[in-house]
Amino acid sequence: MEAIEMEEPPLTPTSTAAFDESDADICTSILTRFGNSTREDHQHLCAVIGGMAQGFKDQSLPSSPVAYFGAACSSLDRILSEPEPSGHMIDALLTILSMAVRRVSSAILVKKSDLVNGILVRALHCSSLTVAGAVSGLKCIAHLLIVGSRVNHNNWSDISQLYGFLLSFATDSRTKVKRQSHLRLHDVLQSFQGTSLHSPASQGITDSFKRFILLAGGTRPAASEGPKGSREVLYLLDAFKECLALMSTKNKNEILELFKPLLGLQNPVVTRRITDGLYRLCLEDCPDVSPQILLDLVCSVSLSVSNNKTSVDDMTFTARLLNIGMTKVYSLNRQMCVIKLPTVFSALRDILGSEHEEAVHAAANSLKSLIHACIDESLIKQGVDQIVTNGNMYERRSGPTVIEKVCANIESLLGYHYTPVLDLAFQVVSAMFDKLGVYSSYFMRGTLKSLAEMEKLPDEDFPFRKELHECLGTALVAMGPETFIGFLPLNLEAEDLGEVNVWLFPILKQYTIGARLSFFTESILGMVEVIRNKSRQLESQGRIISSRSTDALVYSLWSLLPSFCNFPSDTAESFNDLKQPLCNALCDEPDIRGIICLSLQTLVQQNKKIAEEGNDLSDSEVGTAKQRAMANYTPQVRADNLSVLKSSTREILTVLSGVFLNSTKDDGGCLQSTIGEFASISDKAIVSRLFLSNMHKLLRVTKEARAGGSSSDSTSRQRALLFDLAVSFLPGLNAEEVDVLFNAIKPALQDDEGLIQKKAYKVLSIILGDFDGFISSKLEDFLRLMVELLPSCHFSARRHRLDCLYFLIVHVAKSEGEQRWHDIISSFLTEIILGLKEANKKTRNKAYDILVQIGHACGDEEKGGKKENLYQFFNMVAGGLAGETPVIISAAMRGLARLAYEFSDLVSSATNLLPSTFLLLQRKNREIIKANLGLLKVLVAKSQAEGLQLHLKSMVEALLKWQDDTKTHFKAKIKLLLEMLVKKCGLDAVKAVMPQEHMKLLTNIRKIKERKDKKQQTSRSEEAKSHASKATTARLSRWNHSKVFSDFGDEETDDSNSDYMDTQTVTGRRGKASHLKSKASSSRAKSRTNKNLPDHLLDQLEDEPLDLLDRRRTRSALRSSEKLKRKMESDEGPEIDPDGRLIIHEESNSYNEKSSHPDSDARSEAGSHLSVNTKKIQKRRKTSESGWAATGNEYASKKAGGDLKKKDKLEPYAYWPLDRKMMSRRPEHRAAARKGISSVVRMTKKLEGKSASSILTSKGLKFKRVQKKGSKRKSK
Repeated sequence: MEAIEMEEPPLTPTSTAAFDESDADICTSILTRFGNSTREDHQHLCAVIGGMAQGFKDQSLPSSPVAYFGAACSSLDRILSEPEPSGHMIDALLTILSMAVRRVSSAILVKKSDLVNGILVRALHCSSLTVAGAVSGLKCIAHLLIVGSRVNHNNWSDISQLYGFLLSFATDSRTKVKRQSHLRLHDVLQSFQGTSLHSPASQGITDSFKRFILLAGGTRPAASEGPKGSREVLYLLDAFKECLALMSTKNKNEILELFKPLLGLQNPVVTRRITDGLYRLCLEDCPDVSPQILLDLVCSVSLSVSNNKTSVDDMTFTARLLNIGMTKVYSLNRQMCVIKLPTVFSALRDILGSEHEEAVHAAANSLKSLIHACIDESLIKQGVDQIVTNGNMYERRSGPTVIEKVCANIESLLGYHYTPVLDLAFQVVSAMFDKLGVYSSYFMRGTLKSLAEMEKLPDEDFPFRKELHECLGTALVAMGPETFIGFLPLNLEAEDLGEVNVWLFPILKQYTIGARLSFFTESILGMVEVIRNKSRQLESQGRIISSRSTDALVYSLWSLLPSFCNFPSDTAESFNDLKQPLCNALCDEPDIRGIICLSLQTLVQQNKKIAEEGNDLSDSEVGTAKQRAMANYTPQVRADNLSVLKSSTREILTVLSGVFLNSTKDDGGCLQSTIGEFASISDKAIVSRLFLSNMHKLLRVTKEARAGGSSSDSTSRQRALLFDLAVSFLPGLNAEEVDVLFNAIKPALQDDEGLIQKKAYKVLSIILGDFDGFISSKLEDFLRLMVELLPSCHFSARRHRLDCLYFLIVHVAKSEGEQRWHDIISSFLTEIILGLKEANKKTRNKAYDILVQIGHACGDEEKGGKKENLYQFFNMVAGGLAGETPVIISAAMRGLARLAYEFSDLVSSATNLLPSTFLLLQRKNREIIKANLGLLKVLVAKSQAEGLQLHLKSMVEALLKWQDDTKTHFKAKIKLLLEMLVKKCGLDAVKAVMPQEHMKLLTNIRKIKERKDKKQQTSRSEEAKSHASKATTARLSRWNHSKVFSDFGDEETDDSNSDYMDTQTVTGRRGKASHLKSKASSSRAKSRTNKNLPDHLLDQLEDEPLDLLDRRRTRSALRSSEKLKRKMESDEGPEIDPDGRLIIHEESNSYNEKSSHPDSDARSEAGSHLSVNTKKIQKRRKTSESGWAATGNEYASKKAGGDLKKKDKLEPYAYWPLDRKMMSRRPEHRAAARKGISSVVRMTKKLEGKSASSILTSKGLKFKRVQKKGSKRKSK
């Protein structure tokens, strides 16, 4: 009956559920679970319960829990009276009784308690009782104790005897019985909470523990046995894991006192049981525990760490116990806890220095947790006050404070003893920096200097560079950039530029936040002037390289400005001082304009978006430093900052406008974006005045261009700049000024100059995107204008024209009726669809995006759309299939494929178009076929197998018509489609509709699939052996029209369906990095083609193959590859000293230098014309040149044919180059390789007196000829 263990809830006063709560009949519950079992104990149980049920039925008694309770008790009483009772019968009856007793009312149990108690005691004392029976009996006793406590909760004498009987099993030698007793003691003590029974019950456990401790300490054990009572002590220590937290306060602290001498024994078995009990105690809510006793125990455990006998598991558990124990003590008594913190930190430091991975991680996590939980502001200020009072830290009279001792422990983690775990040590140090904050400068100076010294270590000896920079970044955030630079200066005044701490710049740029703008103005800009003067001095001395390197430092200093503008603490007080240097730099230094513009945009945006500050603060990804900085940005602070920025807008906008009009190019539109940000916060009058001045310039330049008849490049460029500047003021313009801008761009929309027309459409698209009311006020005029401008639209302006159409269509879909929307869509849909065939890649991508965006606007119900509008829009696009030209037909197919890919609801509608696509496949037009195959690829990937089965035969027949066509290059693409169909519908389904003459193709697909499955199965088995776990999620997929509509099937067919699966189904932990990884295999073939081609050919390769008949393109590709080759060969640039002089090393043996023995070179090169172009000879030469094969060239003689012995060198020797065919699977290859090696041994005597290098060369060539003849003979 040992296997009859039933999962039951803990025994509590409210638990009345039995084995199966949904089934009131005990017999049915048992028979359902054990009726089909073949085990003897299960069959006994089923037989006994079946006999009871039959007896109830014969006597017409109900099968109630009371009936089973009474029958079980009477049967047990009768069987126990026998001289030799059956153990199986007792086990079965106790199991039935344990189920019935939980369903019987408390009144019946109290009334029959004496009888039942006696029966249970007799049964548990029975010698034939098994473990399972004892477990069931203990459950009954525990339930009776719980019921008795509810009825007689003040009378200990009524239940003391039965409680003592249950307690006696806590030291039982049988593991399951002992464990069950511990669990039931836990339930009983929990039910005694708040009653007078709680104290005597706890005292009973304490007395038993004391008695066994005395017994174990007062006996002399035999040689083969342990001391009496020691085993019982261990068993009760196990019981305390369940019961200690539930005992009374007095007994709980008394037990903890008894733990102290036991810990002093330093017995690993005893110590582990005590620490388990302490760990469980600290997890519970026990405010009555004595903090002093608990602290003493925790400190005793920490002192045991130094014992070398401590195992890995014990160290790991000790680290976790020290964490949770000190946290518990801190919650009970803070003062006691902080005094012992250095001791605990020292113990955790020792664990961190161990070589065991799990223990090391546990110690690091415990250190970080204790830093955050037990080091508070009061402790930190106490240390700061002590340091300030003593003045000189090195001549202080008082001892170090607690926080100083803790920081010393943390600093010691950077010693060489902890080199293997420096990554975890950096995390602990970062936690301490973060906790100390601005007070880090008092306690962590030595730590900061140690971190700076580590930066000087070479990369090969220091693999934790990234973690080091993160730790230094945390120190920077805690101290602030001013204090940080004070301790770790940039050292810009050094004469040798190699001594400048340039490695600090990336850290300052990344981690500076909440700094003072005044520090940048006073200190950083002061450094800029010093460095610039030094650069001029070096240039005057003729040290040009050094001067340029110094200029790079100036740029690095300016690159810190965006970080200092990231939530600065003194914008209102210090921005006016910084304004003039910024304006001067904008005018005089073009290289740093982007940095200044980014900084100004950051200042405006962070102070302008008050409404979003709540969302930013609640974002879990926002770091602690940013949260602190944002917390200081109250509405009043933001208002003051904006007031100062607003007062400076006139001067800044004037400078930015002048710089923009005089600049050659605006990188990334930074000047325009900055003008827009300041225009949004500036006074309307200032923006209006600047805008009107710009419009007057635009009018004057336009008149000059028209008067001249044809505009020059400079005039066109000036007009384009004026258009860009005008639209930059848009955030600060009112409706009348927007109308002025619109009227100004109307003539430009029809301009013959492509640049002007492109700028005009761009301005119009920005107006439509930012001002929704503009379309509603001029809808009719705008519609008429767009229709009239279509014939004169320049190809370079089509992308921005498509943007305008998108805003127009979306607005009409929201505000106008369905018929109106349908008419407008019909007017411009053809233009959008034809945009899918544009040669310009950006225009083509924009057309795809607009098509999808219109679909979302039509079908998104949250934005006022309807599913019917989406279906109607899809049908309108499908109308292009009835076009007259191949261009419109192929473009419509591309649009349908994109919509079906994006919207899963449209797949069924797209599947209905398959008959039409099959008819179009019969046309002999390359554009139509290519687009048709792309549409089929999307439909196969997105459709369900059931829907494809209906059209499978027609699809296969239509595809195979192009299988044998060699002119259109569609064979690989059709094979890919067939592979997708096999994966989707199954091999048998495709085979059933495949014509007989194409069965070889299907066989090839099947073999490739089997080979691929086998390879994947092998890789999965290898991954299962590794410890690295990977998320099993769908592969992230994005639309790639070049891949869908390409001519060649260069895409790998692995997971072809997943390439086009819906992106909404992608979940899990993979993120962007996993997406890039999943794309790697599919783009491997294309990357091999693209890696040697220039950028202007990459776009062509994505959609069209390189035309090798085009001489210009081919020469361009070859020329670019040669440039790349030369660049790779010259990657190692010249070495230059700090003064700019070229350093030339005189070396005797250069990398490309030939051998110094011309005779041996002639011999080695003799006969190489036989196979000089073969890959094998090239690889062999490469191996020889790299030094992997020793051919004996250094021993060759110039005058004789043999080798020479040379002084201070080994005797002449040579290595036969290893033949890769030795590892071949084919026996003939291995035999040929062995033959080559054996021939060397056989011909040793024949080759005496000859040079080893010449022997290897001639012999290798001779063997090569023989092998080639043999291969020819074999082929015949």
